[in-house]
Amino acid sequence: MQVMMRVVRASTALSYALGRCLIDFVPPVAGVSLAEAPAFEKAPGGARLMWPVGIARLGGSSAFVGKVGDDEFGLMLSNMLKENKVDNSGLRFDHGARTALAFVTNRADGGT
Repeated sequence: MQVMMRVVRASTALSYALGRCLIDFVPPVAGVSLAEAPAFEKAPGGARLMWPVGIARLGGSSAFVGKVGDDEFGLMLSNMLKENKVDNSGLRFDHGARTALAFVTNRADGGT
């Protein structure tokens, strides 16, 4: 079997992330349960969403491929990708779905 290899310069390589992205709702204070939380702050979430942002912030080229609801949270995630110079042309808006939401608590030691 013949194996073909192509050398690509790091500056032109594009990393793709495929998966789910969502909005995390996180209490502004750590170490409280969801029921005890005085309020929640919204933040982009999902590991598949955050690593292409990290690559772009480090100067690399990255893209995200996935689907969100055709709602304000989906638009928020799309804009966050654009603001961080992540190619979001593979992001699709689903008129029949809502963008996923998650409520997350942080332990007092910083873990989730």
